[in-house]
Amino acid sequence: MLSKLQRFEDFVERLMEGTVGRIFRTTVQPAEIARRLERAMDAQQLATPEGPIVPNDYLVRLHPEDFVQFADFADSLSLQLEEWLLDVAEERDYGFVDQVRVRLIGDPSVPRRQVQVEAQIAQLPYDEFASRQAWQRTEVYRVLHDTGNVPRAFLRVLEGPLAGQTFLIRKKVTTIGRALDNDIVLEVLDVSRRHARIEYVEGHFEVIDQGSTNGTLVNGRAVERAPLSNGDRLTLGTVALEFTTAGA
Repeated sequence: MLSKLQRFEDFVERLMEGTVGRIFRTTVQPAEIARRLERAMDAQQLATPEGPIVPNDYLVRLHPEDFVQFADFADSLSLQLEEWLLDVAEERDYGFVDQVRVRLIGDPSVPRRQVQVEAQIAQLPYDEFASRQAWQRTEVYRVLHDTGNVPRAFLRVLEGPLAGQTFLIRKKVTTIGRALDNDIVLEVLDVSRRHARIEYVEGHFEVIDQGSTNGTLVNGRAVERAPLSNGDRLTLGTVALEFTTAGA
């Protein structure tokens, strides 16, 4: 049985009417672009209560002399790369917040024969993707719908055993603690089982301590309840987190 990558390469070869081997011997190959996209997706997972989500918006930068060979079929190649990412995400049980988009551009700042990929989690304009609804398989999405128009916010772990993890906040009430039934689970001994919660109230976020043993600090100050602003530092036990809001 052909692998997904082999099927992708076969598609490109048919698209180019058998000329792929000749054209791509000394320059960027489509399979290399696919692998770079896959690595970018794996590297930027975001933990959520519903499971990991990954970037859905990808920009591929190539040197203009490398890009020109794709110019005549860039749209078809982009669609196939999107399908490739959907296959990989389905296989690894990843989710997206919106439809997947891959764009290829020429950029003279990129060295010859190199592929640079920028990836982000983004909500995309509906009208741009209405025509793609039919072919992008919605069953692989775990779309995280707004609940009560709650804007996206993030908690990034700065210090402690979980340093580097980022959690997405999209609910009116998000619970944090050591117990596994919390929305954000911090399995650290000096974090209480139900340590704190973050609420979205009247247009802003607040953190509320839930009677934790070691308390909740905002920018070094112990609080029972306090508003949160972009860039605030939360400390729960020995776990330090940074609160940020989307678009800030």
